[in-house]
Amino acid sequence: MLDGWQKDRGMIWSTRNARLAGAAMVLVTTAVLATTSPGLGTRASAAPAPQSGVPAQQSGVPVPSLIGPIPVTATSHPFGTSTVDLASHGYIEQEFFMRGQADLYDYDAHGDVVVTNADAPYENRIIVRRPADPRRFSGTVVVEIMNMTNGWDLDRMWLTSHDEYMRDGDAYVGVTSAPNTVAALKTFDPVRYAPVSWADPRPAAQRCPGTALNSSADTDGGLVWDIFSQVGAALKSGGPDNPLHGLHVAKVYATGYSQSGSYLVRYINAINPRAHVYDGFLIGAAAGGPRPLDKCSAPIPVADPRNIVRPTPQPVIRIQTQTDFYMDGGYSRRPDSDAPGDKYRLYEVPGASHAYSYTASFQPSPEDLQKAGFTYTYYNCTSPGLSTDFPMHYLFDAAQVNLDKWARYGTPPPHAPRIEVDAQGNTVLDKYGNALGGVRTPWLDVPIATYYPSSTPASCFLQGQRVPFTPQQLASLYPDHGYYIRAFIAETVRMVREGWLTPPDADAAINTAANSSVPR
Repeated sequence: MLDGWQKDRGMIWSTRNARLAGAAMVLVTTAVLATTSPGLGTRASAAPAPQSGVPAQQSGVPVPSLIGPIPVTATSHPFGTSTVDLASHGYIEQEFFMRGQADLYDYDAHGDVVVTNADAPYENRIIVRRPADPRRFSGTVVVEIMNMTNGWDLDRMWLTSHDEYMRDGDAYVGVTSAPNTVAALKTFDPVRYAPVSWADPRPAAQRCPGTALNSSADTDGGLVWDIFSQVGAALKSGGPDNPLHGLHVAKVYATGYSQSGSYLVRYINAINPRAHVYDGFLIGAAAGGPRPLDKCSAPIPVADPRNIVRPTPQPVIRIQTQTDFYMDGGYSRRPDSDAPGDKYRLYEVPGASHAYSYTASFQPSPEDLQKAGFTYTYYNCTSPGLSTDFPMHYLFDAAQVNLDKWARYGTPPPHAPRIEVDAQGNTVLDKYGNALGGVRTPWLDVPIATYYPSSTPASCFLQGQRVPFTPQQLASLYPDHGYYIRAFIAETVRMVREGWLTPPDADAAINTAANSSVPR
């Protein structure tokens, strides 16, 4: 087995699998890895002086009241308790309720954001995962709009990047973000979650029948915007209503995946200019169409310019898989920027799919899902390919590191070209059927399979698949395993050098490649 990159006398050695004993060891000089390029090393490494963020007291966003932590007993525990072994990483998990007042918003006839209903009372829940030892806390907090598409709270970015968060000592806060998931919480444990409320503040006779933002007749998903702002404000406050009270919070970042990523786009464009709470944004695979501001807002067309991430002084990194690019049709594209008032990157990742099996292994237990009213099977796809193994979580890990360096030190992350399209807007493929352009990775540039961004039946559209190359194809590309692994290592080291992979994830990728049977 490959034991990792062993540092010795200024060199990094990567040993071959025992079954390959007798083959030469692969040598990579530390000059490649000892660079200060974004994404390399830990965030504690040498860097320019930190840049200031936005203190909560300057944002004008009120801090809600904190209740908790809510006790865990033999008969009651939080929905979505992490299935990752937190204790082995020195982490703890706590659930809190936050009680406050939120405004509802909409666009007026001129396209300006206006308050349509003020001071609606709410009570919501958050999940906090942080180092048990305060000395391990990095000062970074990642706040996620938990995904609501399945009808229950899905901490998708935690599932994706928990390894990176815990390696660096970051705190994670998952925010319940829609009325439909509140209903699931109440089904899961009616007593525990009885106080949680997203009630529509309008008199019953004045309520609209809209269901946008996962609302119902007597709830309003438009409360999400102020709820999300107020969580950020609480984390930056110094008082007892901060769920991380006693820890020094330096930076607070917002994130969301899939439908929640689309929520985050709307938040950046409509709410962030008035809130100014978060220090940066990581938009993951925004999908599902544009999100309105309220449950009865007029639909926003896909090509509407309000769906393009607006210039913002806080850094924004948006990552789209090939599935998302296909669904989006390229409408969300805009140029990257390093301007002081417009820090933006868009990364399109060919070969990557919106959903894949890695994150499924960390989802809520079948027992908890059943108790919440769901029978959930991840995917049962009939496409001829295998479930995709494209490790998209590695790129998200590096993006989080790069976002933090951009916000703290002004270190800009790398640029990447867009996925290539022809005159008709179709994705341009290489001779192996993989997409060209975008963020280049060894999984496509040292290929052993064709990666497809979707599968069949329709329920598997978001799930990617891969069709492995035949033994004949592999033999024509790679005369022996050493040839393959040397090419894979070279591409992986390039990604680390340029800031696309963290060293721990690069090590894991090389281990996987070295222990494969390629070219057999």
